[in-house]
Amino acid sequence: MVNKILFLDIDGTILDNDKNIPNGVKDSIQTARENGHEVVIATGRAPFTAQSIMDELKIDSFICYNGQIVQFQGEIIHKGIIDTMELQHLTEFAMEREQPLVYMDDKEFVSNVPDHEDIYESISSLKLALPRVEENFFLSNDIHQALIFCDMEVQKEYEKAFPNLKFVRWHRVSCDVLPKGVSKAQGIELFLNYLHKTPKDAIAFGDGLNDVEMLQYVGTGVAMGNSVEELKKHASFVTDHVSENGLVNAMKKLKLI
Repeated sequence: MVNKILFLDIDGTILDNDKNIPNGVKDSIQTARENGHEVVIATGRAPFTAQSIMDELKIDSFICYNGQIVQFQGEIIHKGIIDTMELQHLTEFAMEREQPLVYMDDKEFVSNVPDHEDIYESISSLKLALPRVEENFFLSNDIHQALIFCDMEVQKEYEKAFPNLKFVRWHRVSCDVLPKGVSKAQGIELFLNYLHKTPKDAIAFGDGLNDVEMLQYVGTGVAMGNSVEELKKHASFVTDHVSENGLVNAMKKLKLI
């Protein structure tokens, strides 16, 4: 079998609903690596919120912020940022609606308002510490991704008002904000081009809306059993739930381990 590059989402794919790594996942990733396959994290998370997981799994290649930062074996090969004027207009638009934002550079995430219940609900669901507060953080730092906090109906207002931005829902009250056209698939394309590989060499595993383009792009796309229904439509096949050995079973089915 030709050695493959495996792109693994984190939340709902590697981590279960309790943010634990299910039994067998760590050994399976190690076995896949020993069998000659390259293992890469592909996540909407920031590098600094994914680092402990990557350390535990001994992975040093990643696509973070849904494609905005790409790293191969410790070397950064791409960093994308959101235009400052776009962020200025987005912030003004959100503040008119009394909706907060969180800005993310490559070291931390920062809220423009203190103590907002939507920030608490969404960020705490990842079992992460809440962001610190600095109102105009985006003016003096390169922002790779932002978060807005609203329901799906209000999201449509943002999409209409900001055609140069992309809004990807990951939580009941929160969306990732990226430049238009950015996706995990774009990050994978950069990664594969760097290694002179093609999409046929890639297998991706995911569960969320930010995984749709990724599963469409690679040669084999695997949706977890716990995936949103929209993602399952684009998968080569659907494996078991993350808590029922879904990732391990998929790797066995594909003869990666």
